[in-house]
Amino acid sequence: MLAILGAMEEEVALLRGEMQVTQESVHAGINVIRGDFKGTPIALAQCGIGKVNATICTQMLVDLYQPEGMIFSGVAGGLLPNMQVGDIVVASHLIQFDIDLTAFGRRHGELPDSDRMIQSDANMVSQTADCFDAVFEGEADAPNLMIGTVVSGDKFIEDSETLRWLQREFGALATEMEGAAVGYTCQLNEVPFIIIRGLSDTANESAPDDFKSNLHTVCKHSFRLMERLIPTAGESLSAAEASAPQQVAASA
Repeated sequence: MLAILGAMEEEVALLRGEMQVTQESVHAGINVIRGDFKGTPIALAQCGIGKVNATICTQMLVDLYQPEGMIFSGVAGGLLPNMQVGDIVVASHLIQFDIDLTAFGRRHGELPDSDRMIQSDANMVSQTADCFDAVFEGEADAPNLMIGTVVSGDKFIEDSETLRWLQREFGALATEMEGAAVGYTCQLNEVPFIIIRGLSDTANESAPDDFKSNLHTVCKHSFRLMERLIPTAGESLSAAEASAPQQVAASA
């Protein structure tokens, strides 16, 4: 089974509309919908905005539903000048930009006894890129795909100065408010994960207005990718899970 997350109603609504729902439950105030999506069993949750909400939801899903993998799909602000609204960013790595222990000689985003960068599952990154090509290749108005670092913090970025700092300090492609928390929690629990972000704005002074006007269009792009990715990732992770005991036995 896959766990699928989004922070806002708009980020999960299209997925929920295509599910064959078998169960709905509420845990820690979070509604979790179980069912079938295109032949793949999933648990779908809207975690709410921010790193605390994302962490609570991720750990709850791990504890109660024991997913084979986790996918977070949502929107973000782009940090590079050539980016367009609707482009899709896949996080190969994530950093919490608002962690600041520089007073103790550490870099921004660095925690004690922990890597600064949180690495997504490499197989899921590759699968996402392949699915993107299968869905959008050849379309005249197709979004662009970028793979790289995404930064997370409990702040909506809407000024050029912070945008420039995030890009230069972290080499980041996009900024959002949940991904690194989901990734860190999955990493601690050894659950494969991927974070996918559609660009709703360019994190500058016009970001609030751009976000509101572009949200629906960006979510539709992301849904088309997820429609292909969920069955692909689900099948791959289930096969890996089924073969794991045989691999252990063979090495014993």
